[in-house]
Amino acid sequence: MVVLIRGDRLHAETIEWARRQVVELERYGITPKLSVLLLNDDPVELETQAKFVSLKARDIRAVGGEIEVHELYRVPPERREAEALRLVKRLAARDDVTGILVQKPLPPFINESRVIETIPPAKDVDGLTTSTRRRLLAGFDLNRDILPCTPAGVLELFRLYGVGVKGRDVAIIGKGSLVGLPLAIMLMQLDATVTVLHIMSKDKLYYIKNADIVISAVGRPPELYREGAWRLTGDMIKPGAVVVGIGGKYDPITRRWYFDVDERTVAERASYLTPNIGGVGLATRARLVKNLVIATRVIAARLLPPRALAELLPAETQGLSGHA
Repeated sequence: MVVLIRGDRLHAETIEWARRQVVELERYGITPKLSVLLLNDDPVELETQAKFVSLKARDIRAVGGEIEVHELYRVPPERREAEALRLVKRLAARDDVTGILVQKPLPPFINESRVIETIPPAKDVDGLTTSTRRRLLAGFDLNRDILPCTPAGVLELFRLYGVGVKGRDVAIIGKGSLVGLPLAIMLMQLDATVTVLHIMSKDKLYYIKNADIVISAVGRPPELYREGAWRLTGDMIKPGAVVVGIGGKYDPITRRWYFDVDERTVAERASYLTPNIGGVGLATRARLVKNLVIATRVIAARLLPPRALAELLPAETQGLSGHA
């Protein structure tokens, strides 16, 4: 019988840890504050991103933090990138803003790398800058480092449920910079054998069928997309595989969520499965809160005298380690 890898325990523990951290930070007049930039005006993407941001805002406020959302998708396309660059630079200079997040995906007419690389690494709470990628290649600490939210969340769920990755064959569907690429690097650091599949990959089903762990991070459900549509079904995996579903989109017309993974058929063959609702999404949200607290402590280290900084609570969380 399949074991559902739920994110509720990890989320609850992280929120409680973050509350304690925020109380200590506020003793010295420092409050975690996240600035979010929304740039994509595609109806499906905008609605999906708005849903995600509302959940992030709920978590941050629950721990005593603050959030501000900048709706740059209202800016005309020809001016949007320049406005985003100006705004990120202003946010980078503000001491009250301890985290900056550019909600992905961006519209195709915006140079994503240019915008992301403008974020100071210390405020990059989504873990997308070149500095973070270098950290992944050098080795990472799941407790102390600012890391890409969803990949780190997946690894924390694996540790919580005792899903080992060392020596196992992993197929990741999707090579995006938000999930697929950083997760592949992190899994290889943990001695997994990783195959990253994408729209141009040959024999995708062969690699998926032979994988011990299958991670789907595409986000193009057939209900909403014709080109590049994707859904993982039970007949594609081998019996006993571990399956992680990450991709999902919200349809503003039907007001329904659609996901990468056909949960019913996959559950008939998988040994472990993240549910579409209450799985990786909660782990991602938990990691964002953790990253924001870590980033705020970095700001505190710069602003506070050494004696005050030493009195803050240790930054360790649930005792999970991300080292290989």
